Amino acid sequence: MAGSQTTTTDMIGGQAAATTGRLLDVEDLHVEFRIEGGVVNAVNGLSYSLDQGETVAILGESGSGKSVSAQAVMGIIDSPPGFITGGSVKFRGVELLDLPETERRKVRGDRIAMIFQDALTALNPVFPVGWQIGEMFRIHRGLSRRESRERAIELMERVKIPSARQRVNSYPHEFSGGMRQRVMIAMSLSLDPEILIADEPTTALDVTVQAQIMQLLADLQKDTGMGLILITHDLGVVAEVADNVVVMYAGREVEKGESLAVYHHPAHPYTVGLMDSLPRSDVHTARLNPIKGSPPDLMHIPSGCPFHPRCPYAQEKCTVEDPPLFEVGPGRVSACHFWEEVRRDRG
Repeated sequence: MAGSQTTTTDMIGGQAAATTGRLLDVEDLHVEFRIEGGVVNAVNGLSYSLDQGETVAILGESGSGKSVSAQAVMGIIDSPPGFITGGSVKFRGVELLDLPETERRKVRGDRIAMIFQDALTALNPVFPVGWQIGEMFRIHRGLSRRESRERAIELMERVKIPSARQRVNSYPHEFSGGMRQRVMIAMSLSLDPEILIADEPTTALDVTVQAQIMQLLADLQKDTGMGLILITHDLGVVAEVADNVVVMYAGREVEKGESLAVYHHPAHPYTVGLMDSLPRSDVHTARLNPIKGSPPDLMHIPSGCPFHPRCPYAQEKCTVEDPPLFEVGPGRVSACHFWEEVRRDRG
């Protein structure tokens, strides 16, 4: 399956790329930011994989390392102050971290694309949206202005922007938040990427528009077969759309597995805390239970398990011994010394 076939006609940085199955392998990724006050340990050993047509969700609170890990995959971390200090990021079997920047740029946008969470700031306010979408074709495909404009209209129609031909010359501020997000999706899809990274794609949108955007992404994925990495803090969204989930805390993966299994039978206290702090349609409760305390300062991550200062299961062992990833089921792992108790308490 994954990585089993290669072809000399599909080359990345002079290397033959696998043509079927596995799209992405991230192994033991480490990212730090060296600033005046010290070192921010943003990602501390993240591993996951993505297959064709698969959706992997990366879940966690703000500051957990989700977005930084995606930026590392894209190759858009500003250096300095950011540095990838360890690990591997392979796209179709080719190590991206070893590619020269000129080759990395060819992968970025063309093979791997990203939707950023704030569409209003991601779009240039002084250019029409059609011009911004068409720029991808002019730069990467060498199309004329007229050809690029037609392709932009096609993409706007593809992401279901009404009256696309009439609105191709409109500016970002003339669109609603949901429509601006559709413009961003159109830009991301312009070069037919094999992987789409969506960083909190429904932030600041109302519930109805959120559902529309997620359905749009699902429809586009079904049509193209692309792999989708969904970065979110909402486990409810994960359960509805993702095949697999990676739960991150303090830059580390603390639980990983098939999304419905994690959703219904969490094996880490942090996952439980995320679930209990958000409303769920399948659980009726009078009040929500937010996780006590705040995420740690990534310049001073606590010893032992980084979640122990906020964890109701914490014991002395947790303060000194960093838990490994325990295998808690088929394809599932949890970084908790007391994962069996967590599973038992959740039924």
